[in-house]
Amino acid sequence: MTTRAAGRTPAATALPVPSPRETPDAERVLVVAARPDETGLAAAQVYADRVGGEATHAGATGLDAAVREASTVVVLDPGAMRARMTRDRAFTATADPASRRHLLSQLAPYQDRVSWLSRPA
Repeated sequence: MTTRAAGRTPAATALPVPSPRETPDAERVLVVAARPDETGLAAAQVYADRVGGEATHAGATGLDAAVREASTVVVLDPGAMRARMTRDRAFTATADPASRRHLLSQLAPYQDRVSWLSRPA
């Protein structure tokens, strides 16, 4: 057993403090939920927090401008069975076929930057 001498305190250990994840403009990631409502936005926010990006949903105003500014666009579009069976909150918001088609047509001009995820990687 060790004892401390009176009046002496141990030196503070220099622990690294994590800084907030910053993404340069050249690497801006936009996560879009195919489901165009608040449920879709909540799912997109879960995934955006993981990758250090911004979240939105298919029905959001200003979606076109946000897609234009992003270098990478990730669309979350799980199927009904995947949404029921997964524990990953990012993949629980399913979109109806009409919403999916509408989003697909909106993102068509940017297809070189868009990737669709239907399940966790």
